Amino acid sequence: MEQFDVLLVNGLVVTGEGVRRADVAIRGEQIAAVAPNLPRTGAREVVDVKGKYVLPGIIDVHVHPVYLDDVEHCSRVAAYGGTTTIIHYAYARTGDSLLQKVEEMLEDGQAHSLTDFGLHGGMFEASRQIAEIPQVMRLGVRTFKFFMPYIKQGWTTDDYHLVKAMDLLAELGGMVMVHAENGGAIDYLEDKYLTRPDASAAYFNLTRPAAMEEEAVFRAIRMAEVTGCPLYIVHNTTRRALRHIREAQEAGQQVYAETCPQYLTLTKKVVEERGALAKIGPPIRTEEDRLALWDALAEGVIQVVATDHAPKRKDVNGDFLAQPFGSPQIETLLPLVHDEGVNRGRISLVRMVQVLSENPARIFGLYPQKGTLAPGSDADVVVFDPTREFTIRAENQHSKAGYTLYEGRTVLGWPELSFQRGRAVLRDGEVVAQPGQGRFLEVGGR
Repeated sequence: MEQFDVLLVNGLVVTGEGVRRADVAIRGEQIAAVAPNLPRTGAREVVDVKGKYVLPGIIDVHVHPVYLDDVEHCSRVAAYGGTTTIIHYAYARTGDSLLQKVEEMLEDGQAHSLTDFGLHGGMFEASRQIAEIPQVMRLGVRTFKFFMPYIKQGWTTDDYHLVKAMDLLAELGGMVMVHAENGGAIDYLEDKYLTRPDASAAYFNLTRPAAMEEEAVFRAIRMAEVTGCPLYIVHNTTRRALRHIREAQEAGQQVYAETCPQYLTLTKKVVEERGALAKIGPPIRTEEDRLALWDALAEGVIQVVATDHAPKRKDVNGDFLAQPFGSPQIETLLPLVHDEGVNRGRISLVRMVQVLSENPARIFGLYPQKGTLAPGSDADVVVFDPTREFTIRAENQHSKAGYTLYEGRTVLGWPELSFQRGRAVLRDGEVVAQPGQGRFLEVGGR
């Protein structure tokens, strides 16, 4: 009799290929079988998941473990929400060595991460740090993020160095990622609106208009076209930019787009209501933008939903302009996309798995090791109860940020059990994985 370590029976298995009733068998670190009525007698642990969805482990490719939540804590918070793989940004700030920062985060993750992880390079001083890209790529990091805004802060990559990086990465087989907003225009608009005597959070969106995101998206696409470099546009927020992304994809250009749950579930009203807690760059926009993002996600113009998890300490009573950008998002990724997308008929269950698991794995070179439930794939599995009501509150979230933008929101559906390479991560809603259990994954941009 064939023996399994874990056998999940009677569940509804959802992958990027479809939905079917089947059992999922785990042997060692891999999926051993996915089929109806697998033999139970030889299994060490049998779990009846009738009425539950059995999903591939969620992959969050946009996480910042350099604020209130470090690498270990990000992995723990993510695990509560059903995420089993994270790709962190290893930020090299002005004056830093990119190679050193990547090596430090790699070491940190190997010692402390509860989940498997990969790394992107984050370039704050591209003019100097581009020279380190070949060395960093030899460590298994092949995707690099560049900032088009934030001139005042000194983080901006100008067009000369962005094209230079694209040209190099096209040659070496890497991929450029961009935060696409027009930095000069935004800095001027901040000076105009946020330094006046009556400045407040109500003016925030005026300083970062959708037109300036659209402009930067178009500019990045054209530079990527000239150099032949694959391009990944992070945290898309606006309807206006989608036509440029669609046109590039239809022309055969390797352009990938990501959005985040905050842009899919909230509108700019949250900035007026919650002030600096909802200060995010790019900003949360209009209802028209929100619905357009869902349409683009369903159509395939946007391929990935990731969190941009950036939990930071904020003074809601202080100077709005002085407060940092970012918010905690990592724990609620799967429940929010399911509730707002699947429950409301905006995307199918299959599409949800594609944008949260399969597509991230494909784009970043992890498929089929990750991103699916198939014999031979890593046994990264999430059991999701679609009937469980859960009210999101700061008190039941696990980020050190101490707040959530979804305070009081009730969602229908929540993860209850997960495995990473066959080892339990989440049981009965509690994280049981240990620091250092995660493995480093070499990330390859398509």
